Amino acid sequence: MARKIIMTGDEAQYIERRGANCVTDDREIRMEGRHARYEEHIGAQATHFPHNHNEAVGKQWFDFLITKGFIERDSELDSWLYQMGFSTSQPAEVKPIAWLRTVETARLMLTRIHSNLLESKQLTVVRMNELASKCFTKQGEPLKLAKPRREYSADADEIENFLPTISDL
Repeated sequence: MARKIIMTGDEAQYIERRGANCVTDDREIRMEGRHARYEEHIGAQATHFPHNHNEAVGKQWFDFLITKGFIERDSELDSWLYQMGFSTSQPAEVKPIAWLRTVETARLMLTRIHSNLLESKQLTVVRMNELASKCFTKQGEPLKLAKPRREYSADADEIENFLPTISDL
């Protein structure tokens, strides 16, 4: 698990001693110095979109994207819900979602899911692009979203036609 140790204070020093047969956390840690303070954070927070909807909407999107082949079948629901902002509960291991269709449809899907955040300026298009590259992969590389287009492909029509079913919740 990721670990971050922060030390602050005037003249702070960090001393760590490890034995020959010790395990990773079997160590002596000592801080010396005036006003020295020690904080240890286990598990860094994974990148995710701002909290936006409820989990039921997120599950509907997930099932739709899996069924229609937009994302890989082995994608994990918990990772999807957390990364897309449908849940605030971070899973133990957050894996990027593998996007299988065009980057144009990825952009359309993200703008539809986060339309209220984009309209209220709580999420910018630039930030959405940054988050998409950390939450999604395409062919093993970070996903780079396409520029907006006036005419959409047939893949985009599937996403557009799916939207009305979500509002029924």
